[in-house]
Amino acid sequence: MSIRLRLAFCAAGFATLLLLFAGAGGQKTQKPEDIAERSNLAYGSRIALYGIQRNGVIKSQVKLVSPGGVREGTATNKFIRKPKLGEDLLMLNLELGDSKYAIGFDGSKGWILSNGEIQDPPDPETMDAFRKAHLHSYETLLRFKENDAKLEYVGSKQFSPNNELDMLDLTLPDGTQTRYEISRKTGRIIYLGYEDRPINSEAKPARYRLYFKDFRVIQQTLVPFEIQVFRDGVLTEDRKVLEVAYNVQLDEAAFKVENAHKAGDAAKPATP
Repeated sequence: MSIRLRLAFCAAGFATLLLLFAGAGGQKTQKPEDIAERSNLAYGSRIALYGIQRNGVIKSQVKLVSPGGVREGTATNKFIRKPKLGEDLLMLNLELGDSKYAIGFDGSKGWILSNGEIQDPPDPETMDAFRKAHLHSYETLLRFKENDAKLEYVGSKQFSPNNELDMLDLTLPDGTQTRYEISRKTGRIIYLGYEDRPINSEAKPARYRLYFKDFRVIQQTLVPFEIQVFRDGVLTEDRKVLEVAYNVQLDEAAFKVENAHKAGDAAKPATP
């Protein structure tokens, strides 16, 4: 790391301490932008978000819970961060037993691979869920300025005897809204929640709530190593991070479906 970048991190570190102390002992009602900025610094600052975390690979152990039972496997997320959320390059590889799935966005269109076969056209509900998972992430709050999001302070509630959660509603220009519950003591995002109405459906919206815990410092940035996902109050997914690597060599071409398909074919064992 260059001396200039090290100095920038030192400056951000002192700023983080000052803002965290101010948040812990200051007025209970603050500007929503100040709360979001304090949280941003707690995760490493914008320098880390667009420098160290400009791309990455995250491998997790996943447990999917449904009325039909529990399925376990591994998920590998790859990304290249762009100035806007909607421009980010994304790819998720999911292995559940003998089943392998891949879903991605190459900057212009989305795609799906199911056991090595390209879905053409990709299932619209699956693509919609993939997009919404990205827009309703904890990183969205950390990137609120760059994405022209509006913030509204909702209130606070008790989290522990010595800590409260400040609640912010974030609304993106397209109307996507997420509520964040942020530790006043640490600036960490503990919960986020949102409503999801399936596309082309009059069904009642589902309420999602994500719980973040087991925070660890990785490459000078804060990462939640366990995420629990609840749908209408019922646990549906548990993710535990196994490996994290940021600022790695990732080729944008790898996010295109034809190249992901080739990579999948290359990984298959040879037929005797």
